[in-house]
Amino acid sequence: MRRGFSSEFFLKKRKRAAADPRVRPKVVFYTTRPEIVKPLSKRAKRLIWVPRVKPKPFAAVASPMTKVALGVFLLLLAYWLLGSRAFVLREFTVEGNHLVPADEIQATVFPNGFRQVNAFLFREGKATQQILSIPQIREASFKKLVFAKRLVAVVEEHETTIVWQTNNERFMVNRAGVVYNVAGSDTPLVVVEDLKNVPVNLNQKIVTTDFIEFVTSLVANLPRKTNVAARRVMVPETTFEIEVVTSEGWTIILDTTRSVETQLNNLVKVLRTIGGNPRAYVDLRIEDRVYYK
Repeated sequence: MRRGFSSEFFLKKRKRAAADPRVRPKVVFYTTRPEIVKPLSKRAKRLIWVPRVKPKPFAAVASPMTKVALGVFLLLLAYWLLGSRAFVLREFTVEGNHLVPADEIQATVFPNGFRQVNAFLFREGKATQQILSIPQIREASFKKLVFAKRLVAVVEEHETTIVWQTNNERFMVNRAGVVYNVAGSDTPLVVVEDLKNVPVNLNQKIVTTDFIEFVTSLVANLPRKTNVAARRVMVPETTFEIEVVTSEGWTIILDTTRSVETQLNNLVKVLRTIGGNPRAYVDLRIEDRVYYK
């Protein structure tokens, strides 16, 4: 009789042995503790010994004599900086002024006259604001020349471009179009007359920068192109157009929103066409046409 293996031998369920009531069963839990990878700086601290030293306050380590010496040194330093003659400024000068006299600037900063002042005690911010209250001055700063014993006020004045005339009053206008001071009657600058006589105030913006550039360019280039000069510049209604009375007595009407170069070239063509000067005016406001009389 041959013996063989059957799959039933492996697949059949085996009976478990009966448990012994005298033996307590064991329960084993298998857990894995995760390992946290610390950064290199923290791992290096384990290899380097850093002593923990708690700093002590100066009062705990300084002796009484050290404290007295330090106090005396601070008092001497304060006296040398504030009370001695080493940092006293004995002279006051002004730089950069052309329209405003130096005496007026000095009287603004020192109403009772210039007195010697310590370089550290001088209130530069207040003095700067006092100088900026002068309408003609745009920027101001100070230089403290300790070795020369001199206090220098450096000012920058407004750049006057035109003079605005209204209600028989003249005002100086800077490049930004702001009125900053009253102008005299003998000014060499271009005078623009407001025919509507609208009142203006100081520090008021009355015209644009483009308008100022248009007027100054027109007055400078008109004699070069036509051999006539601008005698009067007038604003009839708004600043969008101006009327210029020439030295020959006839008037040019221009549009300030268009190119001044183009309008002057059209004026040259008209003067060549008529062979001389017009009797009354030349109107250049329309782009493709020119009217004259």
